[in-house]
Amino acid sequence: MSNYNKEKHDNHLNDGRSEYAHSNESLLLLDNTLLCNIETDSRLHISTTEVSKRNIKTSGPTIAVSTTTGGVSSNLNDWQEKSLMNEVFAQFDSQNEEIVPDNVASFDIFDTFCKEDTSPKPTNVYQAENTKKTSLDKANTANIHKDESNNLSCLYITNFDDDIMEEGAVCSSKQNDDKDKSPVIQSKVRSLNKFNLPKKKLRLNDIIPKLEDTKSKDTNSAECPMFYGLPDIIKKLIQEAKGISELYQWQDECLKLAIRTKKNLIYALPTSGGKTLVAEILMFREIICNKKNAIFILPYVALVQEKVQSMAILALKLGFLVEEYASTRGHYPPTKRRRKNSIYICTIEKALGLVNSLIETKRLEEIGIIVVDELHLLGESGGRGATLEGLLTKIMFFNDTIRLIGMSATIGNLKEIAQFLNADTYSQNFRPVKITEYVKCENCMWEVNLNSEELLIETSSNDYKYPDDIAVLDPDKIGIMVMEVAPNDSCLIFCSSRKNCENVALLLTKVLPKGLGNHKVEEKKILLNVLKTEEGLCPILRKTVPFGIAYHHSGLTSEERRLLEDAFREGTLCVICCTSTLAAGVNLPARRVILRSPYIGNQFLNLSRYKQMIGRAGRAGMGVLGESILICKKPEISKVKDLLISQMDDSLSSLHVENDRGINNLILSAIQLNMATTRCELHKLMAATLLNIQQNKIGVNLKTITDETITALLKCGMIKVKSKDKTGNRNVTIVIPSQESTRTEKSLKLAKKGVKTVTFTGETEFQLCDLGQAAMKGPIDLKTAYTLYEDLKSAQKHLILIDNLHLLYLVTPYDVISQITPVGSIYYDVVMTLTDSQMQVARLLGITEAAANKIRDGITPKSVEKRVVDRFYVTLIIHELWNHHSVYFVAEKYQVNRGVIQSLLNTVSMFASSVVRFCQELPELWAFTEMLGTFSKRLSYCCPSELETLMELPSVKIGRARQLYKAGYKTLQSIAKANPWDLKEQIPYLNNKIVAQIIAAAKLLILHKVEDLKDECENILDGIDVSQIDVKLYN
Repeated sequence: MSNYNKEKHDNHLNDGRSEYAHSNESLLLLDNTLLCNIETDSRLHISTTEVSKRNIKTSGPTIAVSTTTGGVSSNLNDWQEKSLMNEVFAQFDSQNEEIVPDNVASFDIFDTFCKEDTSPKPTNVYQAENTKKTSLDKANTANIHKDESNNLSCLYITNFDDDIMEEGAVCSSKQNDDKDKSPVIQSKVRSLNKFNLPKKKLRLNDIIPKLEDTKSKDTNSAECPMFYGLPDIIKKLIQEAKGISELYQWQDECLKLAIRTKKNLIYALPTSGGKTLVAEILMFREIICNKKNAIFILPYVALVQEKVQSMAILALKLGFLVEEYASTRGHYPPTKRRRKNSIYICTIEKALGLVNSLIETKRLEEIGIIVVDELHLLGESGGRGATLEGLLTKIMFFNDTIRLIGMSATIGNLKEIAQFLNADTYSQNFRPVKITEYVKCENCMWEVNLNSEELLIETSSNDYKYPDDIAVLDPDKIGIMVMEVAPNDSCLIFCSSRKNCENVALLLTKVLPKGLGNHKVEEKKILLNVLKTEEGLCPILRKTVPFGIAYHHSGLTSEERRLLEDAFREGTLCVICCTSTLAAGVNLPARRVILRSPYIGNQFLNLSRYKQMIGRAGRAGMGVLGESILICKKPEISKVKDLLISQMDDSLSSLHVENDRGINNLILSAIQLNMATTRCELHKLMAATLLNIQQNKIGVNLKTITDETITALLKCGMIKVKSKDKTGNRNVTIVIPSQESTRTEKSLKLAKKGVKTVTFTGETEFQLCDLGQAAMKGPIDLKTAYTLYEDLKSAQKHLILIDNLHLLYLVTPYDVISQITPVGSIYYDVVMTLTDSQMQVARLLGITEAAANKIRDGITPKSVEKRVVDRFYVTLIIHELWNHHSVYFVAEKYQVNRGVIQSLLNTVSMFASSVVRFCQELPELWAFTEMLGTFSKRLSYCCPSELETLMELPSVKIGRARQLYKAGYKTLQSIAKANPWDLKEQIPYLNNKIVAQIIAAAKLLILHKVEDLKDECENILDGIDVSQIDVKLYN
């Protein structure tokens, strides 16, 4: 690698050569930086294939090209506002082409890379620079010509001064030094600036990065160091946003591996090791260098919202968009953007819908990288693991150029998962803060030492003594263990159940010294006041918060959990009693972690859960030490030892569980998206799954399961053989010999006397029936799809629209019925207070006054199905929320946990969206598409209309929205323009970090809207040349 001689370059520029025709060679510069030698006797062509990859449109801004010796300034925009084109195809073409103005295309080049200068005497040096936001007084624009072969070439240069030059006018290389004078026009030509580049791709790795100072022409040039292929300013921005000045050694090694191999990558490290930062840097590379979008998949809605909020500041500074896909946020397909790239931050389910929509609209190539956090969730039951496996399988099967990055702290079968994803692996046991693990039983405390044969080494006996009355309340002496760190340091206590969390929190208020309440008294008062404004105050929190103690589980509303988490981070709360879900959720580090029991519910801990929970101890920046204490009983000690020396659980495929639900959905989706439509192709698709790798371990035959699934889908009428025959397959008997399950040359004849037969081969195409298409669009599982269809068809005959109750019933999810058990007396009281129009809905469903009497007495009426009774009870709860009754009010009225009530609202709003998409695919249900169209958004907020705009902000719920509105921040614009200090002063319990994130999120949402409007305008004007207007028509 040779050095670029700037002084020599400048001398060449001023050597006095003025005749363009006499030049034998020249240099192409990008942002005043030498790129490579260019022979002037041939024309530059840029492949339209590469152009389309970078979304270069024929209606975009032009390249600005100018000689560097006159009328040119390097006062460009900040690098993050510039586009980066890192690959171009160039091919030789010595033929001059006719000028065809209608075919002129143009695009941007704003890069700062250079290659060795091998030209001793360059006479003409042309520079590409930004013309969209340039402050230049003088510049020339190069127009690009598209020929019949769809190649783009430099066509002509026109002056960009106030006095517009004629088309074809050229500036000579000899320019006036006085910037106030226009360049000298030497000649006109029909085709000029014939550039030539080598017939190969120019990649970032092939050229020497040499960034020039672009703030002013008078500034001396200086080299700008790179940060893993990115401008070094990103390192500074990360330091400002995250407080991270240097990367750990493992992060450096992992990033270098990822950049060098460019393969899929899985890396596994303990919790708090800094895994997320590596993934973010790789996403930034994809967005900034390759101009591709990124997808970041997180397991929970709360994590998605937290990440959207925290990334907003970086997004604004780096010039990309952050789009939330969680709960009811995000739409399919995403908006196609012309100027900016996006990071889509998604839950697993939303990521599946996003990818499906991109495949369907042939836009998956817009994605360059997909990052999956908590990759071990591939093995989770309940459908989420199968959903994630199906998503990753489709991505690899359909587009293997998309890079997959997976990370996890608890993954046992790393090699198997790497085989599934065709990925490199990186693993370490690094933790920035050491954790010392202890096991406590009665008065004995052992330190865990995995390198010792004894495993548990006794360190001390807890001689602290309680008064006798307190010792009875707290035999495990949890209070003493808390007092060793509180109130100056923090402590998390993991409990086996939600009720136990509340009990332990109350217990601590009885056994801890009363003086603990003197710590941060004012902050605690503010916290209690804010909790009250969140539509009520839990009586347990009323007692525990003054001691700096709280509980945390799904029974709390999201607003309560957010406030308590912020208070814990700020040190107002020093103890949180929580369930194990917090370990996998938001980031709440602590000095000490106590595991109240080795059980979660009635299940003994596994190593993955144990490591997740103790991983919350000792986070970077919070001291040099972390501790965990596992409390157990004497009979449990042997099981605890087995736990400590056990291996991480393997992530096993669950595609085949729950009646092959995952395989059903994968096959239906593949047929719908035309990814695999024949039996042979479907077998190839299934061969790309994790289940295929693990089938011997799990004990299944994937080929047999696949054929059985195809058979079942044919028989139930979800799919059919693609032919002119419109008949269904419900009365077809299908037999597929397992030995022939992968052979395509044999015809499989399906025959049985008296039953219709269907013959197909391995190449016979399948297609979805209407109901299958609707189910996939939902997405709604097959069993629910049948029931929903029948309910909607029945409702069409007697739909009651005087009140919203009937429509709310139709969008009440079927699977939440099991979560809420009706209370007979409450059911009766609510039904008997319904209005006449609402009672009509109840009677239509079979819930009459007589039926309500039986329900009150604990008897299920024979005249109505139990699922209808239970579902209508849930609908009544939703109806209360629809009418803007608070979560606290509804929870108390129906004796249901308030956290469950809020979760129910989110579930209903998501199901309503699915029902709308389901109905859109079935013409006979068109009316529901119109009526339910606005239900989803209104259900997700269930608040006064004036607050809906504020609730678009990530992590802002109705309580905080009311605070903002009352303080005068009634629009996103008012928040975006807010002074951070004023906002912090007017809104209780906001720290500087949260204030900055809220303001940045408001700005980012406004930017989204602006970009949407710009894109909409350009889509309307696409292909229309507004400058070519025949004035004669108006004379």
